[in-house]
Amino acid sequence: WYFMDLANGNMLTGWVQSPYSGKWYFMDLANGNMLTGWVQSPYSGKWYYMDASGAMVTNTTVNGYVLGADGAWIQ
Repeated sequence: WYFMDLANGNMLTGWVQSPYSGKWYFMDLANGNMLTGWVQSPYSGKWYYMDASGAMVTNTTVNGYVLGADGAWIQ
């Protein structure tokens, strides 16, 4: 999956918030592919978990790792 800019049609990369669902996704910086599973933000260095649909999960525990309200792993 990819996200395109609604204004100009350009492919989006990095953190993208869906204008429809409000959910956050991370698009590969090199090719724009939507990532799933564990993703380390190249901006903050923090770890996030993206579910099978690519959406960032928050306020939950994944395989023993606690994720906060911002989605980041609480170390």
